[in-house]
Amino acid sequence: MREKILQTIAAAAGAVASFFCGLPPILWVLLAVMTLDYITGLICGAMGRSPKTEHGGLSSGTAFAGLMKKLLIIAVVALGYLLDHAVTLGAGVQFAAVSGATCLWFIASEGVSVLENAAMMGVPIPKILTQALEVMKGDNGKSKEKAVELQDGEDDF
Repeated sequence: MREKILQTIAAAAGAVASFFCGLPPILWVLLAVMTLDYITGLICGAMGRSPKTEHGGLSSGTAFAGLMKKLLIIAVVALGYLLDHAVTLGAGVQFAAVSGATCLWFIASEGVSVLENAAMMGVPIPKILTQALEVMKGDNGKSKEKAVELQDGEDDF
């Protein structure tokens, strides 16, 4: 009986590992940036500087909402992958135009959020990093106020 349980656990772990090993590199980058955003958000809350709560501290409701947001981001990226597959179905070629662009946009969006969290904690943000993420996100100056907030009082790197 014990051996059967261990075999089942090993099979499940193998299936999960196989799934994650097959993910495209851009998706790994997105997952890493999403994790950084969540962790930096928790740090802001732990230090009492979160703009998402009245008292600036940690909130389980806010943390849960953040996780749900990340889950929906993954759902939107999955939709992009499905669209790529639908467009190329039967054509004998594969491309990742929609999913790749979707991942890049979310990487930039989550990256800006990481910088905002770091800036709230007093970390100086290099202008080149802020500008690169804004260009990736395709805001074309629409979020200049955020970039200015991040750049106030920082050194030019």
